[in-house]
Amino acid sequence: MVDTQDALLTRVRDLESRLQRLEDVESIKDMHRRYIRKLADRDWDGMADFFTEDAVTDIRWHGRTEGKQHLVEHVFNDLHKTVTSADGYILSSPVIEIEPGGDTAYGEWTWHRHICEFRMSGGFMRVWGPWLEGRYRCTYRRVDGQWLFQNMWFRVVLPDVDPEEHEMEARLAGSHRHVIGGPADPRP
Repeated sequence: MVDTQDALLTRVRDLESRLQRLEDVESIKDMHRRYIRKLADRDWDGMADFFTEDAVTDIRWHGRTEGKQHLVEHVFNDLHKTVTSADGYILSSPVIEIEPGGDTAYGEWTWHRHICEFRMSGGFMRVWGPWLEGRYRCTYRRVDGQWLFQNMWFRVVLPDVDPEEHEMEARLAGSHRHVIGGPADPRP
């Protein structure tokens, strides 16, 4: 009888562990989708609430930030002032691994942006159909029972690949000229 009770207790603990892992993965997916929804809606208020205080980001042309305050000052505030286009986003194909110990995780996602409006001199031009494909690579951490971004890396990978960080810096400094529609045009 003792063996049966021990086996049953072991099975219950295993099931509890598996259930917790599934709940954590779903919580991370939900958090990341809510972040993307705010981005798509251009709802910049509260975007930083998805990040830990010590978060590190490397998001395309925005460069590397360290800490939530730096992220707000150098990314979200800039986006709030400059981005008004009505683009659509699709976040898919999550691969999420909960690390041993259960309070950190790693995830990769595929992102698609369906561009509706292009910035032109004198305003915007509305075009239907263009798209971009990107990749998120994120580390998540549970803080006070809530999953948050601890680290976020994001780049566009198709149809043109974002340049490496040192190439971005040179292009932003104006040392290269780019043709709209050419490879890795840095203009938003």
